[in-house]
Amino acid sequence: MKKYVKAAGLLIFMVFSFYYTEKVALYVQNQTPLKKEIITFKEKGNIDCINATIEGNYIIPGINGLEINVNKSYNNMKSYNVFNESKLVYDEVSPNIKLNDYPNKVIISGNKTKNAISILVNNKNNILDKYNIIYNSVNDIPYCAYLVNNCSNNQKIYTTNINNENIYNYLKNIKRGDIIYLSDDLKEDNIILLLNKIKFYNLNIMSITNHLSEHNSNLHL
Repeated sequence: MKKYVKAAGLLIFMVFSFYYTEKVALYVQNQTPLKKEIITFKEKGNIDCINATIEGNYIIPGINGLEINVNKSYNNMKSYNVFNESKLVYDEVSPNIKLNDYPNKVIISGNKTKNAISILVNNKNNILDKYNIIYNSVNDIPYCAYLVNNCSNNQKIYTTNINNENIYNYLKNIKRGDIIYLSDDLKEDNIILLLNKIKFYNLNIMSITNHLSEHNSNLHL
């Protein structure tokens, strides 16, 4: 019996010693100039989340925030023992209001901070291919363009439908965040006009998945 009590006491002592040693090591590490500099930079270096915006039955995706991971950043820099902003490691932080929490609301645009639009078509578009433009077929996306297709399970997205009759009016009102659907018979000249207008406004053309994602693209910069 005494042997068991002695063994148990030794085990408790070892666990306590390990815990205490780890805490001391962490405390000492936190007092190093490098660790302190990372902690200080974190106060201004984190990037706040952007909540999804809800307008009645409609929703606009938010953007995840970025928070500096102090320990991983320290491990990235400790071999040089010099603060290097490019060696900082960030964790993504979800906003309080997220797109996935509202699958029944219709997505009306991408987040405007991305300064982008998306182009949807019904079938393969040889003209867009010719100019190496990113686009998606409405039949190959995880959303339902409800002004184009009959929707059932997938979350709905609102599209601005562009044809040869209304394209000139749309060119006056193009804006970041737009999700546009090009009719099958849209003429090449009109597509070129559209692409030139997009370029004029310095808008990016993104796949619909990237356009509506709440992932923060600054994470890997």
